[in-house]
Amino acid sequence: MEISNKVFFITGAAQGLGKGMAEAALKRGGKVFIADLNTKTGEETLAALQKEYGADNVRFGKCDVTKKDQFTATFQSAVNSFGHIDVMVNNAGIMNENMWEMTIAINVNAVIWGTNLAMEHMRKDKGGRGGMIINTASIAGLAPFFWFPVYTATKHAVVGFTKSWASNPNMPSMGVRLACLCPSAADTSLMHPKPDQCICYDSLMAYLDVLEIVPVSAVGDAFIKLVQDEDSNGKLMAIMPGSDSFYTEQVLDPPLVMPKLDTSQDIIY
Repeated sequence: MEISNKVFFITGAAQGLGKGMAEAALKRGGKVFIADLNTKTGEETLAALQKEYGADNVRFGKCDVTKKDQFTATFQSAVNSFGHIDVMVNNAGIMNENMWEMTIAINVNAVIWGTNLAMEHMRKDKGGRGGMIINTASIAGLAPFFWFPVYTATKHAVVGFTKSWASNPNMPSMGVRLACLCPSAADTSLMHPKPDQCICYDSLMAYLDVLEIVPVSAVGDAFIKLVQDEDSNGKLMAIMPGSDSFYTEQVLDPPLVMPKLDTSQDIIY
């Protein structure tokens, strides 16, 4: 899919990975609707991106993805603003073991609802134009991470949900592709958890001390490659430190291996 003039709806896009993906699309001539619960940051991001890329190319709407009615209304607002949506990005997420119900609501339930909204809008067999749905997972969706068992479970769910939808034999007639981004630890606020948001906090800090952090721009570039790849339906794109991003269409074998805490070795496959 060519990026120029395509319309992107991105949840959790006021900052972090979502903002990085929005910027990556805008740099290549796309149009973006930013959906985020944080109104203050969202408005600041909107102003900055409109100044850089043009007022007509970026919109913002407050959206609590855990509230189906509000999520639906915000999505429809984006459709009204731009006429249609070409790429849906279910990116909003949290990592807080102390709020596990909310973690599931945002990381899983909202991804399912956002996918359903986009499918109904995009499906060619229901009068849509076709399109792509990208769900943000994580390398925590590919292997166990004992510091965040609930978060890890939600990202496994995102991977399974996306690949299962993508394996539907009717996807060609629907004209929609689904894929997952699975970044390693990226340079966002999630990399600064509080002690009560995880398990074994000291161990996590030691792990992060030796882990190379992936820049948000690298995730944005990988995101664009995933959109442009016409054969990306069902694919997972892992963005790893120290190497080029790459695709894999199957469950990883051998499985993801955690780096030892006393080395600076990158995660390997």
